[in-house]
Amino acid sequence: MSRKSVGPNAQPLFVLEESFYPDTWQNDSRMGVLLSEFRVRSINPENYDSKMKFWKEMIRNYCEHKGCGAVSIVELKRVFKRKGTIPYCLQTVFEEMLREGQLVGRGDFQRPVQDSWGGWAVDLLVKRPLGWGFGKVKEKIVGGGVDEGAEFVCMEVVKGQSVALEKLIQKENILNVLLSMEGLKDLVKDSGFTDDGLELVLHHMTCQQRVYTEKLPDEGHDHKRVLLKFAAPGAKAQPITDIERSIYNLEQTEQNLLKMIDKLEQDVSGALLLVKQNIAQGKKQVAKSNLKKKHLLEKNLEKKMNVLDNVQTMLSRIHDTQTDRNVIEAYKIGSNALKNAFANSGITLDTVDDTLAEMKEIMEQQDEMQTMISTPQTDIDDLELEQELSDLIDMKLAENHIAVQPVQPANDVTPVLPSVQQEPKTSPTVSAGPATMAQLNDFDKEIEKRLAALKMDAPSHDLSMLGGTSFAERPEDATTH
Repeated sequence: MSRKSVGPNAQPLFVLEESFYPDTWQNDSRMGVLLSEFRVRSINPENYDSKMKFWKEMIRNYCEHKGCGAVSIVELKRVFKRKGTIPYCLQTVFEEMLREGQLVGRGDFQRPVQDSWGGWAVDLLVKRPLGWGFGKVKEKIVGGGVDEGAEFVCMEVVKGQSVALEKLIQKENILNVLLSMEGLKDLVKDSGFTDDGLELVLHHMTCQQRVYTEKLPDEGHDHKRVLLKFAAPGAKAQPITDIERSIYNLEQTEQNLLKMIDKLEQDVSGALLLVKQNIAQGKKQVAKSNLKKKHLLEKNLEKKMNVLDNVQTMLSRIHDTQTDRNVIEAYKIGSNALKNAFANSGITLDTVDDTLAEMKEIMEQQDEMQTMISTPQTDIDDLELEQELSDLIDMKLAENHIAVQPVQPANDVTPVLPSVQQEPKTSPTVSAGPATMAQLNDFDKEIEKRLAALKMDAPSHDLSMLGGTSFAERPEDATTH
């Protein structure tokens, strides 16, 4: 799409490429019907509705294509002129779009924004419809139609551009950050927005409380600077604070200083180059003058550098203060949340102390219960059990014809364990009896283990405690083996 001027004072004319038009645009018979005036709808409702739909889509597509939602009948007649024929049906199309709210007069659209949300809602929902209704009644009385030179705003296009602009702002991560109008124009220059279209979009977003705008006087210029502050998703735009305005001014000062420093560095380099050229040409006085100029530029550069350092230091401290404030706010929120949590749960130092004391008492009771449960409940005396075990061992020894040697006292260091009396290997009359020698040795070991486990509280010389006799008292046992 390109622009052409039709006169010295005329507005630029947008020339559309062939790819913009639909395929129907090449059909002469069909376009003859579409360019003509509307007939009464009752004659052919289907044809009437399709023709209305075609022109509504053409108007919306044209506004999106040129990057601005403002349009007039005069402009459309120039743009959609086909083979010398202009569209005669646009009056009817504009009237229906106005009636359906798809078009709004630019004067009504750009009314000053109300200070409050309620005031804006009353203005949009009450005052504007009443004013539009009075205008329509007046037009019907005087028999006038839509002013072909008046501009109207296509609301669907403006809303779509607002969504696209918000996505771009979110992508660049400049939410709740001050941005100048010049900076915004540089940001959207490749996004298809015209300056006029951007103005309409910002006004719509301001009415929707999605952006806050403020005009500041620009020193040394007649016009005013416009500052913008876009709201985060789901939030309302907040007014610009003094701190934000100060930060913006410091940042602008920093940018200006950087530009001045860059210019001074170039001037210093240029002066040094001139000095070298003058020396080469033998112009000592001119070289001396340029060298003096170079020293002055260097001093000025040093001053600008010091100012820049101070500005950057101040900006850094302001940003640190903002960060510290956020941290303190987070601490306060966390402290209040913890306090509420303790209050809702009923936890106090006294309740914790009582709970721990109660838990200690319960554990002590459990230990006592475990001790009582593990206490043996039998009344049998250990000495009686040992005596009975000793009797059983004596009976077994008697069955195997094994003599028991006397047991030494309990306090003797080397107690004498029972052993089996063996005959000399050279005696031919010794017999192992019913049990083999290996079995006797195994049985001896088992008896020694049993006897070693007994607790002999009685005197060791009382053999009656074991219920047995020694080998000396049983001479017949030796002969038996």
